Amino acid sequence: MGILSDLDKKLADNLYEHGNRFTDAEAGLPQGVVEIVEQLMPFIQPEARETVKSQILGLIHEYRIEDPRNGVEQDRTD
Repeated sequence: MGILSDLDKKLADNLYEHGNRFTDAEAGLPQGVVEIVEQLMPFIQPEARETVKSQILGLIHEYRIEDPRNGVEQDRTD
């Protein structure tokens, strides 16, 4: 039981340290990105704004370029 207890503690500590990325769609994104997404919200129906905002930010998290300053463009599948 000691091994499982240690593993549980490590997982819990990791979740507390990095878990906001799973619950907070804005975590880790530059403020400018969040502001641009917020500016788009008047074009969305009021009852769907929170859902659309979290989906957009989630997609940006999933597909963003890790270091945009390195000059490497993201591959497109147009």
